[in-house]
Amino acid sequence: MNQQPTTIAAWSLAICKALRASAVDPQPLLAEVGLNLTQLEKEPEARIPIATMTRFWQLVEMATADSAFGLKVSRYVQPMHFRALGLLMLTSDNMGAVIDKLGRYHAMISDSVNIRVIYQPDRVGFAVDPLAGVPISPMSVDGFFSTLMVFSRQLTGVETTLLAVDLMRQQPLDVSPWQQCFQLTPAFAQATNCLWFDRATLNKSDMAGDQQLAVANEAQVKSYLQKMNALSWRERVRNTLQAMLEQGEPSLAEVATLLNSSERSLRRHLQQEDTSFRQLMNDVRAELAVYYLASSTCSITELSLRLGFSDSANFSKAFQRWYGMAPGQYRSRQNSSD
Repeated sequence: MNQQPTTIAAWSLAICKALRASAVDPQPLLAEVGLNLTQLEKEPEARIPIATMTRFWQLVEMATADSAFGLKVSRYVQPMHFRALGLLMLTSDNMGAVIDKLGRYHAMISDSVNIRVIYQPDRVGFAVDPLAGVPISPMSVDGFFSTLMVFSRQLTGVETTLLAVDLMRQQPLDVSPWQQCFQLTPAFAQATNCLWFDRATLNKSDMAGDQQLAVANEAQVKSYLQKMNALSWRERVRNTLQAMLEQGEPSLAEVATLLNSSERSLRRHLQQEDTSFRQLMNDVRAELAVYYLASSTCSITELSLRLGFSDSANFSKAFQRWYGMAPGQYRSRQNSSD
């Protein structure tokens, strides 16, 4: 893959607090994935590879025997865990602005997913799409969504009523923890993860915003993300393509809409970064192709469709052009080297 997705270290600190509250010592779990609690506490803005965090979540679920544990973590998260982004939330005018900022700058928390803010006439969706080839724990989505609900209460002083909740995770045997958290029964096994809010309510949720502080905080967020290259159009388009390819080949118009841009502006932004939409599509397909060939047992035909090709013949031609061999030959070499 182009670069290893990461998450902010402060997120793991909240998980540790939740573990201690459940009488589980987090230190052995951290040690097993190569993390050190003292170091995390010293550098809460450091980045943790998402593969490490996903493994940590798996150990947390095993240690607690609780698949709903992610919902509990939200009790121990504060806006300041997200550093400058948390301050930006605190100085926003309403929850509508908070949702918008979280969607725009979510890479500060984690760049392992693609987040879309979906604006419809009467509702707003906050959608979290996993990136193809980047496994994340369903518990991390639970934790993020429940944290957003806690933040809403803290920032507005009132309960935020959701219209609906869509979750990709399979329906658990006991859905009551999710019902209690979201005050409704989520729809499980969905195509994406999404919280649906009433649009009018979001915009009416007055907060003690401070425009001057908000501008200063937003500048800090942008500075942090620029160091990560998370604000480049190249990376934003790559992540969007990585999240959308399995539903079919996305068009430039569809990607531009998701990034709140026009097609013309998006072309210009990419040209300024010495790339193009077609080149990025090609790069993402090439990287995902070798990832799936090496890490999955799906057929060449299934893989072709997953990468947005019309048939396996076109995929094989493209793979031959990228790597100088057929997909099956590449897979055989990988299997023989294991």
